Amino acid sequence: MESAAIEVVEMLAKERGLSQTKIDASSRLLQDLGMDGDDAVDFFASLQERYGTDLTALHEEWSDHFGPEGFSGWTGLVIILLAVVGGVVAALLDFGAVGGIAITVALLALWLWAMKTWGPSEKMQPITVRQVIAAVEAGSWPRRG
Repeated sequence: MESAAIEVVEMLAKERGLSQTKIDASSRLLQDLGMDGDDAVDFFASLQERYGTDLTALHEEWSDHFGPEGFSGWTGLVIILLAVVGGVVAALLDFGAVGGIAITVALLALWLWAMKTWGPSEKMQPITVRQVIAAVEAGSWPRRG
C-alpha cells in the first residue's frame, strides 16, 4: 500500500475505533464501517484539511451516499410514537411505569433492528475505501459521468 492509502486507512481506523486490519480497499464507509451523518462529515473534513482534496463533487451528491447529520425529526417522531404505544400497552395490561418503559425499550430495539436490516443504508450508493484513496491521490472527488 502506498503512503496515502496507509494514511487514509489509519484515519478511518481512528475515526471508527477499529483495527487497521479490519479495513481494506473494498470496505464500504456506510455499510461496512458504519460511517454516516456527523461521522462522515467529520471524516471528510479531516481528509480535506489533511490532503487539500477538492470534495465539491462529493458534497453535491452527499445524500446519495450518507444520511442526514444529527438526530432527524422522523426519528424523534418514531420515539414519541413508540413511547406512547408502550405506555398504552402497559396501562392496558396493568404493567405500571416500569413495564411501560420496558415495552418502549423493546419496541425501540425492534425498530432499530428493522432499520438496520431494511433501512436506508442499503439504499445508499456505497463509497469504498478504494474510492477515497483514489480521490486523495487525484486531488479531487470525481464527478459522475
